[in-house]
This record gives sequence, structure tokens and C-alpha cells, in this order.
Amino acid sequence: MSLTFLIPSSTIRSSTRKNIKSVIGGQERLDVISRCLLNLARWNNRLGKEIRLLIYLSHNLEQKVLEIPITEKMNTLQSEIDSTHMLIEILANPLEYNADYIDISFKNLLDNLNKKSSIFYLTPNGLLIDKQKEISKEDSAFCFILGSQHDLSDEQEEALFNLNYIPTSIGEKNYLASHVITIVCNHLYNLNES
Repeated sequence: MSLTFLIPSSTIRSSTRKNIKSVIGGQERLDVISRCLLNLARWNNRLGKEIRLLIYLSHNLEQKVLEIPITEKMNTLQSEIDSTHMLIEILANPLEYNADYIDISFKNLLDNLNKKSSIFYLTPNGLLIDKQKEISKEDSAFCFILGSQHDLSDEQEEALFNLNYIPTSIGEKNYLASHVITIVCNHLYNLNES
């Protein structure tokens, strides 16, 4: 089974220089993705699945995805500072981490993901995650789409609505993207344990 988390970001750029001070200062809201990377690294060994983090860079000057496989190299991450340093390195030198930038529209990215995965859009209006029968299939590939600091744009939602996707909720509260990842991973872990 493979597990993918897709997070669109309208602020992160592949071409800008980044350092730890700029990230802590809120530049491009890289801190959001840094926390997501840290949480996925922590779940990597526990879930025993192939995990990928996809960051869709939707800034008006670039439309591309950064595909980051969560590997053993990330097992060393102990803190948000560690993961921020690693994320800065991945953005600058993706091949060192088996990551890759791919120029692609959001619609085409979703079409490609839809061919291989069940797509779950995390939204408060969806069916609760523990009621989703599709998630209980152990040999399936899942892709969870969630917002970073903003919801999907109108164009992105339109591309999603043209697919066979599953609206999924984790409850009425609003959570940080990194917390959403933890809730989803914990749910999948508990399914495998039962």
C-alpha cells in the first residue's frame, strides 16, 4: 500500500533562496510543510507503507509539484528545526533525497494520482474518516489532499470536483496540516492493528 499527502501551496517557490532565519520569519510559510515532513518521518516506520509528500507549488510564476518520498534518511529528524533544515536542502537539491520537481498543472497531477489511488479530500463537509469503508482496504493506494494555511483555490477545487474523489472529515475542529497528517496516520495505523 502506498500513502500520499498532497498539499498545495501558493506561497512556496522553488527559485527563492531560503535559510533558517527566513523560514522562522514566516517566509513562504515553509514552517507548515516542515512540520508535515517531521510528522511523516515519525510515522514512516510505524506504518510500514510507502509514503510520499507532494507539495504543489501554485505560485503564479510556477506550476509544479515537488515529490518527496519519505525515506530512512529522514529517520534522523528529531525536531522542527531538523526538519526545516532538511526541507531547505530538499528544495535546493531534491535529487539528494530522491525528490523531484515536475512541471505539471494541478488538474493533470490529480488525473495522474486518480489513476493509481483513491483520492480523499479532507474537508469538514465529508463523511467522518472512521466511517470510510474505502480506507479499510489494506492493499489500496491512498492520496489525501489537504490545505496548508489556505483551502484549495477555486481552480483547484474545480479540478478536484471533476474526479471521483471522496470527501472525508476528521471532525468539526480546524487543525493544522501537520495535525491532520497525524490524525490520518494514526487512523490507518489503528486499522492495521485491529
